[in-house]
Amino acid sequence: MQTTLHVTLFGTVQVTHPSQGERLNLAPGVQALFAYLLLQSRPVPRDVLLEVFWGERPPARARNSLNTAIWRLRQALEPDGIAPQTYLLSNSTGEVGFNWESQHWVDVECFSRQTHRLLRKPAQEFGPADAAQIEECLALYRGELLESLYDDWALRERERYRTIHLNCLARLMEYHAGRRSFEQSITYGQEILRHDPLREDVHRCLMRFYLENGQRALAQRQYHRCCELLEQEMGVPPLEETQVLYQQLAATTPAGVAFGSAP
Repeated sequence: MQTTLHVTLFGTVQVTHPSQGERLNLAPGVQALFAYLLLQSRPVPRDVLLEVFWGERPPARARNSLNTAIWRLRQALEPDGIAPQTYLLSNSTGEVGFNWESQHWVDVECFSRQTHRLLRKPAQEFGPADAAQIEECLALYRGELLESLYDDWALRERERYRTIHLNCLARLMEYHAGRRSFEQSITYGQEILRHDPLREDVHRCLMRFYLENGQRALAQRQYHRCCELLEQEMGVPPLEETQVLYQQLAATTPAGVAFGSAP
């Protein structure tokens, strides 16, 4: 029998309770409150929760809504047979939070802990084991954080984790390029552009990778694709360094444009 509370926040929010072995059907407001608490490292003052979730309501109604949401969340997480505060903490100062000492697995927690360590590691010390661990982190990122929530706090958190995700892809792109595994570098560069197509620095990297890989026509195509996107979305031409790189790749052999040049 499962003994760990299992939560995913990337993509669709899913909460599987160990005592039931099935997903909890949380009301949207309760689910949003739980997700918010899971994104905090410590308990949150009730006044903060009131402002985040019910700031537009009169104080009395807001407090009632918060108390109801907390009660419903506790009923779901700590039904009969589960000791109070096993998963949901509340203290005498009015703070509410998730009990990080409980038996749990939360995808965002695993993702954050690993990526924080790996992305801080100097590039020259980054090895195959590190690349494999970043791959594991990317596997956790099944979709954007809290993809069905559009509150301001959720949008801010979503953008923060989106940036971390892109940084992971960039680190793998650079790692494989350094090993001259250009096919893999190209794959990661394309994935970055799938999420952020206006990253001109990544377009330049792909131009180099294609050229180093003996695919001059694809390098030129990448440049033209970059030009099209910038014109369509922003009405601007590519940066001068992108244009200079295109002129270089059009005039040199693959060995003539060093990978180590500035992107």
